[in-house]
Parts: sequence; C-alpha cells; structure tokens
Amino acid sequence: MKVLLLGVTGRVGSRLLPALLAHKHQVVAYVRTPAKVSPEATSKLDSIVVGSASDSAAIKAAILSHDCDAVVNAAGLAAMTGLTSKGEFPAIFAAVVQAALEAGQERGSAPIRCWLMSGWSLLDSPKKPIPFFPSHKGNYQVIKSQPADILAWSLFCATDMSPKYDTPQFPPPADVSASNLVAKADAPPAWVEKYRTVPLIGNYLNIMAQAQSYFSVLENCVDFIAADLEKGLESEWIGKRVGVKEKSKVK
Repeated sequence: MKVLLLGVTGRVGSRLLPALLAHKHQVVAYVRTPAKVSPEATSKLDSIVVGSASDSAAIKAAILSHDCDAVVNAAGLAAMTGLTSKGEFPAIFAAVVQAALEAGQERGSAPIRCWLMSGWSLLDSPKKPIPFFPSHKGNYQVIKSQPADILAWSLFCATDMSPKYDTPQFPPPADVSASNLVAKADAPPAWVEKYRTVPLIGNYLNIMAQAQSYFSVLENCVDFIAADLEKGLESEWIGKRVGVKEKSKVK
C-alpha cells in the first residue's frame, strides 16, 4: 500500500517507517519540520509533505495528490489526565479522521485504510476506576460512528511501548515482529479478573496486578500495524480497538 505517515520524526513514527518499508509499503511522510527527518529516513521515503497535523484540508490534499491507500497517525501526545492541557492530540486526531473520510469520499472508490494511535484505557475491560488519558475517549466518540465502508479505521490501544533499540533500525532486526504479540479486539488479551469479587477495590487490584504485563516492545507494535496493512480492506481489525500483549507475558 501507499501510506501517508504522520509523526515520522517522533518515537513511534520513526520506528513505524522501517516497519512499513519492511512490509513493502511506499511511505509518504507528512511533517511540520522536514529538517527533523533524518537523512537515512529521507532517502527511503517516497516523498515528504510539509504541513500541520491539525490541518485536515492539507492532509486530505496529501492523500489525494500522492494517491495514498492508507493513513497512519503517530503524531501528537495524549494528556494523562483532564487536569492538564489537552494539547494538540485531539485536534490532530479529528483532522486525520476528517481528511481520510473526505479523501475517500472524493476519490469515490475504496475507503481509506486508517490506523490511529490510541490508548489502553479505551479498551472495554478492565473497568478503569481512574479516568486516565481522557482524550482517547473523546477521540473514540469522533470515529466510532464512521461505517467501515466509508472509513476503514482501527485504533491501536497499547499501554507503555518501549523501544528495544535506541534508534530506528533499517531494516528491522529479526527479533522484533508482530509474531511476538497476541492481540484482541476491544479488550486486553489474556486479561484475568482474579480480584473481581473483592468489594470496592477489586478493579484497582486487578489493574495493579496486571497493568505492567501489558507493557510492550515498540518495534513489535509497529510491525503489527505494518503487517496488518498488507491485508488492506480484508483486515479483521477494521472498526476495532486493538489491544496487544507480549506472548512472553501470557501465562
């Protein structure tokens, strides 16, 4: 597929690029500051489009002018609580969704395949007693009403993703792969309600006991997205919130 990638200069996006290339996708980078794109990354990109990640018209134009089949958004950072500034993340999310939706409608053929980064707190289970990262819930409200035949979206709902390698690796090493993960739609895979019956604090205990087991390797996660894009509109994850867990942590 030809993929428009937002956030290529960031921690997640910079690892997405080699993963996408390893799966034979062509990548168009959409960036605010092209000088931040490394020379190595620049040499491997199909092209670079300069623009704001919250400008839906510019994103739409990039999709259409470069004939992109898919959009992956790794731009923006969600605020941990509602007590701090929301930052640009909700505006970026809304702009990408609107751009992909309008581009697909204007093109008049297949819908745009769209992967967007979200968060573990958005998954149905466990019940979260503390509303961390509230912008994810707002973003979900924006996208969940979009039918899959109009916008082929998926939300990647991971918790902490730590890179195994200090810098992006071209090509990705053999020890990082989507095959290292288990995945589930709309809920954390292999979740255990061990303390559910404990009055008042059961949910807290379940989260405290298991949350860190959902920390994952960033390179495995980006390979999951890149591999799934090979399926195009046949992906089983379209219209889903996707949770993952390292196989090595499944008991």
